[in-house]
Amino acid sequence: MLKIYKSIIITPNTDKNIEFFDPGYMVVDEKGVIKDISSKDLTKKYKNAEVSSYSDCAIIPGLIDVHNHLPQYAFIGLGNLELLPWLETYTFPREKEFESEEVSKQASDLFFKSLIENGTTTTATYITVHKDAADIAFESARNSKIRAFIGKVEMNQNSPKYLMKKSDTLLKETEELIEKWHNKDDKLEYIITPRFAISCSFKLMKELAKLREKYDLFAQSHLAENRKEVETVKKLFPKCQSYTDVYKQAGLLSPKTIMAHCIYLSNDEIEILKKTNTKIAHCPTSNSFLSSGIMPFEKYKNDLTIGLGTDVAGGYSLSMFTVMRQAIETSKIRKVIDKETDKHISTEEAFFASTLEAAKVLSMEYKIGSLEKDKRADFLVIDLEKIDPFNKMNLYNKPHEILSKIIYRGNKSSIKNVYIEGEKLA
Repeated sequence: MLKIYKSIIITPNTDKNIEFFDPGYMVVDEKGVIKDISSKDLTKKYKNAEVSSYSDCAIIPGLIDVHNHLPQYAFIGLGNLELLPWLETYTFPREKEFESEEVSKQASDLFFKSLIENGTTTTATYITVHKDAADIAFESARNSKIRAFIGKVEMNQNSPKYLMKKSDTLLKETEELIEKWHNKDDKLEYIITPRFAISCSFKLMKELAKLREKYDLFAQSHLAENRKEVETVKKLFPKCQSYTDVYKQAGLLSPKTIMAHCIYLSNDEIEILKKTNTKIAHCPTSNSFLSSGIMPFEKYKNDLTIGLGTDVAGGYSLSMFTVMRQAIETSKIRKVIDKETDKHISTEEAFFASTLEAAKVLSMEYKIGSLEKDKRADFLVIDLEKIDPFNKMNLYNKPHEILSKIIYRGNKSSIKNVYIEGEKLA
């Protein structure tokens, strides 16, 4: 049966052009696909459709988190440390616990449920080095009905012994997971996941690149997040020209590769990412929390595709609204201290980077990221009364003002409903 959703509808076209319907009418078919969307009253055109009217609400596309770590959700907000000691103190000991199937299931079920409740309808997620934990995570994601790219972390050097495995074992287990889960569900994809160059031998990264090509997969890793990390990579791979060159020589860079952070890149490295069409996950909450730095978004945005990620638990919140706010505010700080730019991220750009641009990071812009005819009906219903006690007085309700209020005041409690492929999940 067709369903019509009537509400204010806000959807991106570009990073500067946001389409605004007040009121808007969105028609969704029984397969969860948007059949029509308009500012015209569509109830007469689709007379037999069921109508859901959301007064005092706004409908926006489902939010897309292009970088997070499932095992780390338990210690959000902990650790007054920089990246490398933080990994040793919190991340690695927690990931060891995922040897337990009970721990893995409990953590996975809670993680995907929490993502949906926070308005995230698509995620790119790191698990641990454990095959069984990855298997359980896929099962939990499938049960939750979220759209997910999930990868088992690869580590065979410079890591705790309890998390390292031999390359042959890692590759065998990864291929088994790919064959079991990749595209076996319309919403699930396997993503090749070397943790970062420090924890992976060059040979392992080359073999992972071959697997990525064999199965036409996405890959995800970390790049130039922390100065000490960059220095360590330089010592480990002296024959490579840069951190980015390590991944390039290993064959891991491609249009289907997502590199997180990318704070400390030379112009040559930026050019490599541009030529290989490698994508970036910008994680501003994590970059602040771990004292890593501020990524030069304005410098990259015209040449590179950039989505936003929570990077939990380096990032201190699963909410993409928090990430959008932090992206805007840290870019203002960079504008003040960086003589190379006189601009900062706008509310429209932050919204775009969490929706349509993030969909482009995952090569899914044809399916999700905006509310358009023939796309999947992944959307949130935002309760404007919850974010604005003056809403009924009709104050500051121009389109860009409503969007700004949603970003700066939005949180889990302001989300009335979450839909994925037309199905109400929260």
